[in-house]
Parts: sequence; C-alpha cells; structure tokens
Amino acid sequence: MTNSRKALGHNVLFQYGLQIAKYLFPFITLPYLTRVLGPEVYAVRAYILAAMTFMQVLLDYGFNSFGTKAIAECSSDRARIGFETSRIVLLRGALVVVGAVLLAAVTPFVTIMAENPAYVAIAYAGICFKATLPDFVFQGLEDMGIITKRFVVSQTVATVLTFVLVRNPQDLLWVPALEGLASFIAFAWSWDNVLRVRKIAIVRVGAGDLLFGFRQSTVFFLSNAATTVFTALTTLMIGIFISDPAEVSYWSVAMTAITAIQSLYTPITNSLYPHMVKRRDFALLKRLLIVGMAAVSVGSIAFACLSDVVMWILGGEQFVGGSYVVAMVSPVLWFSYPAMLLGFPVLAAVGQVRQLTVSSTVSALFHILGLAFLAFGGWLTIANVAVLRCLTEAVMLGLRVFYVARYFGEHDDGKAFQQ
Repeated sequence: MTNSRKALGHNVLFQYGLQIAKYLFPFITLPYLTRVLGPEVYAVRAYILAAMTFMQVLLDYGFNSFGTKAIAECSSDRARIGFETSRIVLLRGALVVVGAVLLAAVTPFVTIMAENPAYVAIAYAGICFKATLPDFVFQGLEDMGIITKRFVVSQTVATVLTFVLVRNPQDLLWVPALEGLASFIAFAWSWDNVLRVRKIAIVRVGAGDLLFGFRQSTVFFLSNAATTVFTALTTLMIGIFISDPAEVSYWSVAMTAITAIQSLYTPITNSLYPHMVKRRDFALLKRLLIVGMAAVSVGSIAFACLSDVVMWILGGEQFVGGSYVVAMVSPVLWFSYPAMLLGFPVLAAVGQVRQLTVSSTVSALFHILGLAFLAFGGWLTIANVAVLRCLTEAVMLGLRVFYVARYFGEHDDGKAFQQ
C-alpha cells in the first residue's frame, strides 16, 4: 500500500471517530439539559440553535470545500498555502460582520430571540469561532487527525462543565457560553497548529483575488445549499398539507434514520476528496464503488426489511405503524452512496464544480416541482413524497454519472477507472 493510501486510510478512521463523537456527546448532554432546563426553557435553546445552524451555513459559504481543493493543489508550496489561507480568513471575516448585521436586524422580529438577546449574542459568538476554524488546511494537507482530537477534547471540557454549572433553568446562559468555550478551544488549538506549528503566514490579499475566491466559493455554496433547501421545503410542505401529526412524525423519524446512515459515507468522501485532487486515483475510486455498492446493497435491503425494528428503536412502539415509510425511502441509501462518491471526490476534484452544482440544483428543482405537482394535484401523501425523494436521489446520481462519463471521454486520466 502506498503512503498516500495509508494516509487516506488514517484520515478515514479519524473521520469515523469524529462522526461517533458527534453523536456521543449530544447523547450524553441532551437528556440532562432537557430535564434540568424543562420544556419551556429548553425550547429557547432548541429554537436559537436552529437559527444558528442557518448562520453557520452562511458563514461557511462553501469556503471549506473551496479551500480544501485550493490547499490540496498547492500542498508543497508553503507560500501559496499562506495566500489561500489568508484569502479565506479575510472572506470569512467579512461574512462574520454581515452575519452579525443580519442577525441584529432579524432578532427583534422573532419573539423567542427578542426575549433572549444575550443568548443570541453568545450563541453567535460561538458559531463565529466554529465557522472560522481552518479545517480546510488540515483537509487539504490530508492531516485530519487534529480535527477529531480537538473536537473530543473541547467537547469533553464543555460536557463536564455543563454538569457542574447548569443546575436549573436560571443557568440557561451557561449553555451557549460552554458551547462557545468548546468552539474557542477548537479555534485556538487549530490556529496555533496552523500559525506556530506549520508556520503558515497570513499575508495581504488583493481585492481581485478576494473576489475570485468569493465567486469560486459561491459555486460550492450553491451545490451544498441546494440539498438543504429541498430537505427543509419537504418538511414544510408535509407540515402544511398533511394534517395527521403521526404521519408527519413518521417522516421525521425515517429521514433521521436515513441521515444517520448517510453520515457513515461522509468520512470516506471527506478523506477521498483531497486525495483525488492531488492524485486522480481513479483505480481506488473504482474499488471503493465496487466494494461499497456491494455493502450498501445489502445494507439497504436489510434497512427495508427491518424497518419496523428501526422505527421501534428510534420512536418506540407507537411509531412502528410508520415502518412503511422507512422501507419506502430505503432506496435513497443505495442511490446516495455513488452520488456522494462522484460528487466532491470526483467532479469537484477534477475541476467540474459547475457540473457538480448543476447536478445538485437540477435535482433540487426536480424535487420542488414534484412537491408542487403532488400538492396542487391533491396527491401529497407520505408515501408519494417517499417515492419522490427516491426519484430525486436517482436524478442526482444520473446527472453525476453523465458528467463523470463525459469527463472520462474527454480526458485520459480516467482510463484507470475504465480498465
């Protein structure tokens, strides 16, 4: 095994460790916070946390994906790494200011935020630390161990202090403060590694270079945002047109299960992306598709066959009646693995970012138009939405297969895949 593939294997393991940690820490703190704060006070945290999720998407703005590719392409040129890092730091800094202005403008008009301005401000500070992490440097240099290590350490500190300091509803502000502390620890640790250990210097960047970086990041942002938009719109449409709360709950739980399993694909795609940018290792890609599709095929069938067990585990006995939803959306798992593998690790890695964005945008439009057709035709049921969700994933996969095949037909570096 080559050193590059060994590094890829190590990064995959670290990324899986990160995924496990991201599920583990909320599992530890969530039951405690809900009981200590109570339903009414915890609702403040839940709502503002959702608002901060949108702010984080805005602040990232595709910079992480763009930066990873840019750093991977110049990984042996320290001066160029400094330039790319500086460009993203400045762009993110500008968006932090824009985000603060937008948040200040919106907060007075949202009751729960207007009543808790201190919580909003502290939570936004934490999101700013998280959004300005230099993860694109570590990913581009294929050294992702620090991301997992710093997450585990920072979350351990925040979790221990949560049990010490949050004892009743009056301690609500400690929650965003401790979450912000975890983000600050990660921020300080990461930038110390970038600036002191790796000796990457922050340099001046001209306005033209900043504008170019913003335009390039916008393409990545649109690709990532398309999926978020149609997912959120689906939930909204179901809530409007389906009056049975149980059916709405069935959909929510089923999609939670789908998302959880899809997160198992993410360590592979995150680690493969910079590897492919540097090496165009299509022979490895082919192997991952063959072996992965065999495993995903078995897993998707098992997921459908055990749908009642899945619903029982996630929702309890009262949710078993919705097991048909899990079975109906199980093909999403089969379509999404190759779609994700052909996305950033292939299309973005070989410079076909616009084609990647087109595949995401067209599939999102297909889904939105499908929802509109079902809604206005009076056919919007959970079963029909499940079928539409599977078709949407198939459309995305089909478009990405088409673009990858066209690329291979026009370039010689795809011959290793075709052999």
